[in-house]
Amino acid sequence: MKRSMNKTMNSGWLAVLMLVLLTAFSVASCQDDEDGGGAPVIHYVRVTDPALADSTFTDAQPGTMIAVIGENLGGLQAVYINGYEVSINSTLATSTCIILTIPSVDPENPDLFQLVGTNPDLPAEIRVVTNHGTATFAFHVLSPAPYITRLAVDYPVDPGEEMTIIGGNFYELQKIYFSEDSVTVAQEVTEYTVNSDYDEITFNAPSTVIEEGFLFVVCYTDMAVVNFIRNAPKPIVTGISSTMPVVGSEVTITGQNFIALTNIDVNGEFTIPAEDIEVSAAFDELTFVMPQAPTQSGTLSVNTVGGTAEIAGFYPVEYVVLDYDNVGAFSWGGGAGLYTADGTQPPFVGTGSFSGFTGTASQSWWWIQTINNAVYTTNVIPGSTSVSSLELQFECYIQQSYEGPMMQIAMGGDTNYSLTNYVPVSAFTGEMETGHWMQVSVPLSSIVVNNTWQEFVDRGNSQLGIYMTYPTAGEEMTVTMFFDNFRVVPIAK
Repeated sequence: MKRSMNKTMNSGWLAVLMLVLLTAFSVASCQDDEDGGGAPVIHYVRVTDPALADSTFTDAQPGTMIAVIGENLGGLQAVYINGYEVSINSTLATSTCIILTIPSVDPENPDLFQLVGTNPDLPAEIRVVTNHGTATFAFHVLSPAPYITRLAVDYPVDPGEEMTIIGGNFYELQKIYFSEDSVTVAQEVTEYTVNSDYDEITFNAPSTVIEEGFLFVVCYTDMAVVNFIRNAPKPIVTGISSTMPVVGSEVTITGQNFIALTNIDVNGEFTIPAEDIEVSAAFDELTFVMPQAPTQSGTLSVNTVGGTAEIAGFYPVEYVVLDYDNVGAFSWGGGAGLYTADGTQPPFVGTGSFSGFTGTASQSWWWIQTINNAVYTTNVIPGSTSVSSLELQFECYIQQSYEGPMMQIAMGGDTNYSLTNYVPVSAFTGEMETGHWMQVSVPLSSIVVNNTWQEFVDRGNSQLGIYMTYPTAGEEMTVTMFFDNFRVVPIAK
């Protein structure tokens, strides 16, 4: 009932639109009877929406507009919530009803209003002070709902093992317990410590540890739950910085439960040992350097004590249309060429050969470019495939961020319909990353005018060009960029 009322009160801004009806509402519910000379009394609290006049409650969220219903409330001098005086509009107060808004907590000015959750010494009440007495009413302003992000523990979890629940809003903690079915309490934790920021709970595992189930944290406002497996939860992968990273570049994998990492298997060809992988403190990110390129596409597997998480289609070599080694070749370009990494100058690392350009784009020399011969076939992508379901991916290295000259990408020799005014950004972070290789992903429909892949292939033109057009405002701009591993792949769903 508490949570359902919270939802109702969170929609209380509807009541603001009904303030013009408050006069009528006051006649019906807050009759301005003369005080009978008795002591002020608060009977109940409800929302201001007349349609919900029969709904009373003793809990509410900060910022909620409420009606305090009672008698002998005339001669009002002040109203306090949690011991803090709140603002009152005298036109919204009668001898039987006071309409007010519960203050919200201002993190920059915490002394204006605090919650019982952060300061248990505060009185959880509404106090109405009149010129003929004081009325109090037990009332709880709710703290933010708790949440759990992860468990910090050494697996497998044995009895007495120290455990820490990481999350937030662990205010007014009522109960912690393990449950095998989310209904029955299998084991309750009675001794625990909540840190001063209310974002960590530390305790020792109970004498009997369930094999699999849930761990609940019950606070006054609400409860939070996290899956629990005694031998560690299965890892989950949510993203990877590149599906075809350049050899020697740094690769990042995001996800959950990267606990007690064993290794990373790359397409069944080689493994990256745990000692060569950096794991974040939250076990939600892995970082390693790509040691070599696999010879075929396959599955990248993250192996932990809790199981294996997989990334299918890693290193999709069959979709490559240009890599300067085995597929396609550099043709020509102003300020451009074919390069290999020597470790002493940008891009420092690379997979075999790659192309790029370095130079100054200006009004006098209006662009620099790398023009290449790619290989477009229907060997892997069916000719009937819609262009709108495909994207061009490639690895890109930018030495320094820039503004002004914009990239143009043209395929099949069609410069009339091409991607113009493009600024390359990482498909992983959405930002222009500099000083290292990043994966760029561009919808093919923004480059190719044809409707199907077959129509594009039938153009019979193998060209793939990247141009840096002249800068705006006539300013010169030095650009150093490199490209590799161009592939056309289905857009991930």
